[in-house]
Amino acid sequence: MKPFWRWVIGILVTLVLVIIAGVWYLGNHWKPILNERIHAIVLDSSDSLYQVSYDDLDFNMVTGNAYLYNFKLRPDTNVYNQLKANRKAPDNLYDVSVAKVAVRNFHPKRIYTERKLNIDEIVVENPDIKVVNQTQAYNDTIESKDRRTLYQKISKIVNELTIDHIAFENVNVAYTNRNEEKEKTTRLKNVNINIADLRVDSTSQRDSARFYNARSVDFKMDDYRIATGDSLYYIDLKGIQFTSADRKIVLSGLQLMPRYNKVDFYKKAGVAQERFELAFDTISINEIDLPKLLKQQKLYAGQVVLGKSRVEIYKNTSYPKKKATEKVGKFPHQELRKLAFPIKIDTLTLKETLISYLEYNQKSGQTGRVTFNDTRATFRHVTNDSLALVSNPYMTADIHSKFMNNGKLHINFQFDMLDKRGAFTYNGSLTAMNATALNPLTKPLAMVEVASGYFDRLRFNVKADEYRAVGRVDFFYRKLAVKIIVQDSDGAKSKKGMVSILANKFLINDSNPDANEKFHPGPINYKRPLTASFFNFLWKSLFEGVKASVGIDKKREALLTNTAEGADKAVGKVKKFFRGIFNKKKEKEEK
Repeated sequence: MKPFWRWVIGILVTLVLVIIAGVWYLGNHWKPILNERIHAIVLDSSDSLYQVSYDDLDFNMVTGNAYLYNFKLRPDTNVYNQLKANRKAPDNLYDVSVAKVAVRNFHPKRIYTERKLNIDEIVVENPDIKVVNQTQAYNDTIESKDRRTLYQKISKIVNELTIDHIAFENVNVAYTNRNEEKEKTTRLKNVNINIADLRVDSTSQRDSARFYNARSVDFKMDDYRIATGDSLYYIDLKGIQFTSADRKIVLSGLQLMPRYNKVDFYKKAGVAQERFELAFDTISINEIDLPKLLKQQKLYAGQVVLGKSRVEIYKNTSYPKKKATEKVGKFPHQELRKLAFPIKIDTLTLKETLISYLEYNQKSGQTGRVTFNDTRATFRHVTNDSLALVSNPYMTADIHSKFMNNGKLHINFQFDMLDKRGAFTYNGSLTAMNATALNPLTKPLAMVEVASGYFDRLRFNVKADEYRAVGRVDFFYRKLAVKIIVQDSDGAKSKKGMVSILANKFLINDSNPDANEKFHPGPINYKRPLTASFFNFLWKSLFEGVKASVGIDKKREALLTNTAEGADKAVGKVKKFFRGIFNKKKEKEEK
């Protein structure tokens, strides 16, 4: 698709040429000749592909005002099909209708004396633009025959064209993509565009500070909604604003929200897939390289800032699991590398974000929650541009957060964007955390309650790729104690004292360094299941190091499981024995 502004300005120039032709031929009594001239201009400039019509054209030579009513630009499908057969058809086909065009003060005298068309203002009301895109492969290899600038194209008619202000009010755009098996249409409604200081003359045609010959272009759209292809979500956007002078795009109120509540969502999905809620107050893309964006379709920007945000991920494990598929080459930085759209962002900043993961555990009947409060992050060198990666192949991330709104979490990532195995490293720390803050996560999901404990600091340093993580965890903590929650055969849940005593006595170290001042490091050598996601891989590899730090190895874990089960059964038998004696005694007393 050609850049949006190219065809906006093209449509505008077509309308201006209509006005020029009207002024050139003077007066309403010349309408038959005027119509012929207008049609000739459009046919000649479009290889006979487009025709124009309008209900009326009024202009006043004294006031310098002109009005065009019910203007239409229509494609000739027969000509289009012939152009396709001759391998000359454009990728985009346009169908345009405009309710009214008002031209205010076009300075008639200058047209005659200086061949200059200077217009104070043009207002285009209610334009309805339909664009059909069907990419023709030969357009990528055939060079354009007409390399003339816009000034060179109009210079036979006027020496200069200037418009102080242009307003497109209430624009509706329908863009249809016919390159797939099933065509898709995207609609934009209630768009408003303001163009300031449009100038087409011998000097401005090479002015790099101008945006398609304009000093500034402002684009604004409100209240946009689109449904996702799986019919499970809506994407909502309260507003989008683009300012060419500031080289800035601001998205406000961007949300990805489920169309159904949690219960109905899983009835619709039928499997235990994640349910997402994403909300961003603002997303600001600054210092955009406009020539690269418009001429090469590359997004190069100095800075992207995500304002106050919220991310919630929910999973109901009572539904059947999705069929597991291998996720080789699916890490986030690998997916960025494969994007067809070239991107290069110097700095991406995330501000004041709440990230939550919730999971319903059918066994406990409860929902566990892990949160990363007040998350702030800085990503640098976010790019998939091959040339940029040759000089620097690494994307980095520096992340700060409050884990479970308690401990201070800091992580540094370094992603090797050119490594075929998706190599990356991460290191960081978790400090000053009360261990009981983990209970909203551990009680529902692991059926373990943290009775006491304090984490002084947890340090980690890991080197990984999509197959394995190797590294170390250093975990410093004090007075750690847990209570094991067991579900009885009748479904009731209780805290088993004997099992808890065994866990605290034989399974975990209550402190690190321990009572003998011996420190227990946590080595990591974790082989990733290829069906595991990137974040699952991070969590499981770190958890391996944490378990080793608290004294849990595979032998001790198995021993505790067997001992706990035996002890629980033994305690149950003792209870049953004494309960039987008590019942018999009670029966005798009642007799």
